[in-house]
Amino acid sequence: MSRITDLSLGRRNTSYSSTIFDRWDSARNCSPEEVKDLIAVNGVKFNVFVDTFNHHTNEYSITDKKEGKDASLVVRRGQPFQMTITCDRPYDPKKDELKLIFQTGDQPKPTKGTFVEMILSDADLPKRWGAKLVRRTNNDLQLEVMTPPVCPIGRWNVKVRAVKKGGKTPSVSKVHSHPNPIYILFNPWCKDDDVYLHDDKLLEEYVLNDTGKIFVGNDKYIHGRPWNFAQFDDPVLDCVLDLLDQNGFKASDRGDPRLVVRKISALVNSSDDNGILTGNWSGDYEGGTKPTAWTGSQAILEKYFKTKSPVEFGQCWVFSGVLTTCCRALGLPSRSVTNFASAHDTDMSMTIDLVFDEEGNPLEELNNDSVWNFHVWNDVWMARPDLKDKSCGGWQACDATPQETSDGIYCCGPCPLIAIKKGEVAVPHDGHFIFAEVNADKVYWRIEDGTFRVMQVNANGVGKYISTHRPKCLGPKNWSKQDPCWDDRWDDITDQYKFNEGTGAERAGVFKANLRGIYSGLYDQPSTENQDVSVKVVDKKQVNYGDDLEVEVDFENLSKEERTVGGTLSLQSHYKTGVFAHRIRSEKIYITLNPAQKVSKKIRIDFDEYDKKTMEGCYFKTLCVCAVKKTHQTSSEDDDFRLIKPDLDLKAPAEVRVGDTFKVKVMFKNPLPIPLTLCVLELQGTGLLQPKNFKQGSVGAKQTFIAEVEMTASKPRTRTIVASFDSKEIADINGSCEIVVKDK
Repeated sequence: MSRITDLSLGRRNTSYSSTIFDRWDSARNCSPEEVKDLIAVNGVKFNVFVDTFNHHTNEYSITDKKEGKDASLVVRRGQPFQMTITCDRPYDPKKDELKLIFQTGDQPKPTKGTFVEMILSDADLPKRWGAKLVRRTNNDLQLEVMTPPVCPIGRWNVKVRAVKKGGKTPSVSKVHSHPNPIYILFNPWCKDDDVYLHDDKLLEEYVLNDTGKIFVGNDKYIHGRPWNFAQFDDPVLDCVLDLLDQNGFKASDRGDPRLVVRKISALVNSSDDNGILTGNWSGDYEGGTKPTAWTGSQAILEKYFKTKSPVEFGQCWVFSGVLTTCCRALGLPSRSVTNFASAHDTDMSMTIDLVFDEEGNPLEELNNDSVWNFHVWNDVWMARPDLKDKSCGGWQACDATPQETSDGIYCCGPCPLIAIKKGEVAVPHDGHFIFAEVNADKVYWRIEDGTFRVMQVNANGVGKYISTHRPKCLGPKNWSKQDPCWDDRWDDITDQYKFNEGTGAERAGVFKANLRGIYSGLYDQPSTENQDVSVKVVDKKQVNYGDDLEVEVDFENLSKEERTVGGTLSLQSHYKTGVFAHRIRSEKIYITLNPAQKVSKKIRIDFDEYDKKTMEGCYFKTLCVCAVKKTHQTSSEDDDFRLIKPDLDLKAPAEVRVGDTFKVKVMFKNPLPIPLTLCVLELQGTGLLQPKNFKQGSVGAKQTFIAEVEMTASKPRTRTIVASFDSKEIADINGSCEIVVKDK
């Protein structure tokens, strides 16, 4: 049946809203014969199966036909797709004219690139909108439609306008509206798109991979946290596009990946625009979900899509995981990136400033800067035609975690990695903040008689093992004994953010950045002389949560005279952000060292003493601040370490077929000398199981937890099962496994 939605008389109208073609106008100025002779469009069909395969969009759930719902077409810009128009009679190009109409946004306008009307053509129109007539069969017209590689991404309404050639009233027309919009996305496979990435195998990871790992821990022990990005699952794509619609982001700006990424980095957090996630680092998550309980983005986006209210709660890796999902859903090559020993510079000094009193006690009211054990943000791949230096194209850092405002909004980036590496912090956007995160120097200050004095500068305490999920095409990681992570999919990309620590190029970048900071003369200050006592806090490589702790500091007199050292040695618990939480124990130091003598100071702490003061994530710091009498040498040394928790061990069949039901076995050993209570297990896997929580009974002290969950395979492809275990006493125990799903 023909679906004719208007007969327009071509009256002048300055508005190009979607209603302009959705009215039935009076036909008093035209004859009935003219109306009757107009060709009518009975229907429009898209070749969803073929085109989604060619456009690398066949994994989107909305492209599948479901009961009561037609399959939607999802394509990438700058690449042709097929369209078949069925008319009420054969098309005669001598007397019939058909025009295609594409509209996006709430006020489509030709001048903004959001309203397009074009006639059928026999020629290709590269890099432009075009509709090439490929074949005529009876009443059907098969077209090849081309979109420009710069057109705005989003949902586009499609209409066909029939006009009679040579009529007395040429503007008389019938318009057929397709009932569903089509989705046009960024195209990293198209050389003319600003997001073009030259390697198809890398695109398998950065656009098409719907699972991965986000690396967490500290710079001594890094492990991959499984994450289900689920960018192809319902309702992810519609949720992201709705989010852009609801927050005043102009449709005409959606062709520029730089503007899109900047906007999304603001919308993933809820700090000032009713975005997706509310951040919470307090440890009190009443009324919401613990950040450690999330295992993927789908449940978060699904909840936001239904409620249109911010989801509670998130922390940096959750913000990053959701941002990766949003970017990949739109066709933007993206990756989650973890920076260990990540600095937070609050005053644009380009330094991380730590202030102590004369006795070596930290002055918390003055210590606004911090160094997070780890912080997770994102890289997105794009050209930067807005910058004079074209070498700034490629990976761009951006961050959805609300830390500091940018142009008055909680967003960050995109900023070219190459600019960060060179210390060119004025390059937009937010280069100064990101540079400090990866390469600021830690400056230790001491107040003596009301005067601030630099004790020391630590030039390599920030920005370590910048990590991301390694694409399969690069092969497994070649480990060394010194590596803090032995995960096959761990990739250390520090060299993309900074030159090797201590090299001339790295120091030049720091000095260049410092010139734009508020302490531009910092490196002109004289350093303390007579550094003849060595103070070293012993690194804690790996300690299991539940074991007793021992911290140690070594003193060595390098001089030929007696030296006396006084100060404080303490063990503290910290939040993930590096912010002080609890002082577990603090002891005074007073040691006399003979010439060339070595002395060790140790503190031993049992589980009962530190357990109640342990924050989620199990992060600790050993801090020794001391001064040498006579020479006035000062020293501040610390060691960050994390207590290790067990991983979940998942066992599933190596291979199943679509429609098969199978069981997944999940197990781990409780490492604590106390029982675990209020236990919850969460599992999910794209094409296997929607995110689901399973309440569990208590797990006894040092006992093994075992559970079995049933799943059914619904889609072929290698799939990843992600699991997370949470309890009152210990959280954030996770694991994953892969399973190959074959067609029936």
